[in-house]
Amino acid sequence: MNLIESIEAAAALPRERSESLPAGAYCDPSFAEFERTEIFRKEWISLCHISQLRTPGDFIRVDVAGEPLIVTHGKDGQIRVLSRTCRHRGMDVMPTGFGHPDEGNRRVILCPYHLWSYDLTGKLVGAPEMQQAEGFDRSEVCLHAFRSEIWEGFVFVDLSGDAPPLAGKLEDLRSGFLGKWDLASAEVVWSAHWNCEFNWKVLVENFMECYHHLGAHRKTLEPFLPAKGCWTEPCHPHFSAMHLPLKEAMRDEIRSAGQAETAFPVFPGLGIEDCLEWSIYLAYPNCLFFNAPDRAYWYRILPTGPETSSLVTTMLICPEAKEIPGYDAILQKEIQAGIDFHMEDMEMCTATQRGMKSAGYAPGRLSHLEETIWQLQKYLAAMIQCSAAAKS
Repeated sequence: MNLIESIEAAAALPRERSESLPAGAYCDPSFAEFERTEIFRKEWISLCHISQLRTPGDFIRVDVAGEPLIVTHGKDGQIRVLSRTCRHRGMDVMPTGFGHPDEGNRRVILCPYHLWSYDLTGKLVGAPEMQQAEGFDRSEVCLHAFRSEIWEGFVFVDLSGDAPPLAGKLEDLRSGFLGKWDLASAEVVWSAHWNCEFNWKVLVENFMECYHHLGAHRKTLEPFLPAKGCWTEPCHPHFSAMHLPLKEAMRDEIRSAGQAETAFPVFPGLGIEDCLEWSIYLAYPNCLFFNAPDRAYWYRILPTGPETSSLVTTMLICPEAKEIPGYDAILQKEIQAGIDFHMEDMEMCTATQRGMKSAGYAPGRLSHLEETIWQLQKYLAAMIQCSAAAKS
């Protein structure tokens, strides 16, 4: 049985008999290329939050499936996803590893090669020494613009231009779960970028299951979000959702008091029952949320190779939180708490990737607390089948 057949076979198992995937799913170059072309270049991929592009001139620099992109806030107020490839000789105008920031503010996009410049709509505004190029009209030159949508405050890109509309695809996630946080009105107050020595799915699988609270987070998350009692929503073709109830004593205290004691103000759209648990969500393939009553963590994980990935971690809060007494100190404390449990995950994910190269590795049985991993397998199998149908 080859790798593709093994992935499809794993996805076809009933949940009660589910098991992890073969090692090749996490380190085989040919399967990584399949994911690059058939998933990350054809699906909606989240890039950033609109609060990171608050002011005209703000930009986010990101690479997706080998495509160099820049997300811009133009003077016209529009947010666009543009190619970073200069229309002159094809240079990436903000190449990786040359000191270009991942985000910032600038009036123009300047290619350092020959100083061609573009405004934040992508229009060419400057091209030195082109007066002898017969018929050259700079008004006809523009950086390629990719199809994009804003969903719940997050900017998504569809590199293919052919994906079904995002809002319809994720309507069940919005209306049934995530919408009550009103993340479009939230603000990113912390962001960090990590270069990771593991396959992107290792992080996604780790993020979406609470079984590892027992070990990896036994001193950080397990004491108040115990693995036992967590449960997963039924399988959905476009997302996964898992509920993480607070420990029983904490739930009783909140019900008795009629309110939850949180570091930041609770999001206005949430009720007392929403304060009794945290929750995790995955909008396939890689848009990750870890939500509490008073904050949301959003992760963007992108493959950079068969066994490497680029990860951005953020924390969002409601704007009113900035007005509470001692806000700066509280923010720093909560950022550090987030880093602490994230570093535990990084250690586990890195070690898991290392194990994939071991002769001792073989697929193992999954717990009911890892149902979201089985759901991810079903998504992968669906993408494999969709690709095969398109080619037949």
